[in-house]
Amino acid sequence: MSVKPKGKVQAYGELAAFFRKSEPFLLQAECLNNLFWEVVRKFREKGRTTWSGNVFEGGKICLSSLITPSGYLLVSHCRGDALPRLAAYGRKKNWKLKGVTGPSESVLPFRRCWMGGEDEHVSERSEFTIYGAACRRSAPGSGIFRLKAVEPESWPRVESWAVQFARESVPPLNSNVLLSMTKEMMLRKNLFFLDKEGVGPCAMGGFGRSTPNSLVINEVFVPRRMRRKGYGGELIQGLLGEAGARGYRKCILFSDFKGEENLYDRLGLERLGRFSERKFP
Repeated sequence: MSVKPKGKVQAYGELAAFFRKSEPFLLQAECLNNLFWEVVRKFREKGRTTWSGNVFEGGKICLSSLITPSGYLLVSHCRGDALPRLAAYGRKKNWKLKGVTGPSESVLPFRRCWMGGEDEHVSERSEFTIYGAACRRSAPGSGIFRLKAVEPESWPRVESWAVQFARESVPPLNSNVLLSMTKEMMLRKNLFFLDKEGVGPCAMGGFGRSTPNSLVINEVFVPRRMRRKGYGGELIQGLLGEAGARGYRKCILFSDFKGEENLYDRLGLERLGRFSERKFP
């Protein structure tokens, strides 16, 4: 005999009501839940809404979720047995999901519930390690290196580097989507070159989104001919200084690198967890 999933799902008619209720819970694992702030911001800017809801156990939130513009279910960190309850709710409501994304500790169990234990293919999944780093209090840039905000006239170089970044990602990223995000970062003064005296731009990176206390560092890229010279580390240190100068306490970074020598590990950044995306057939 099947066991009825525990918990109660509370759906919200408006994102504002959902976020007022959910944000204190999401802040408990702010780094793992960082994508919620960006998705809600995008919906608000376009004046659109979506399904959003919380799962409650004992009167307390144990899981927050919403359906993204791309048709994926975004899930938060989770306490208790909320994931089977949410999956049962979604089936009852005839959700047509393209996939699920969020902290691995929530994504993988939800996928098993949703797909009935069906095996997955490598092409249907993406995995990232989430890192955290405290922001520096000193001003960014010193000595022979300077962090410079990218100006529109540098777009040809940015475009070329962004396309290379998309191709080298595992799995490869949609270059058009990445270029759109990169241009938005540039226009918001959130995209930077690491500039070396006598060399010029030697690395690129910036801030793709934010949470109340953190900036998310995205698109850390060093051209192939300039690698293994320490430029990646200098770029990260510069971005941490820039984030600190803006008043943020922490930066969040994602890595899809599967090798033994991860730049973020070498820099001593803190591993916070795993972030997963699972595509449904």
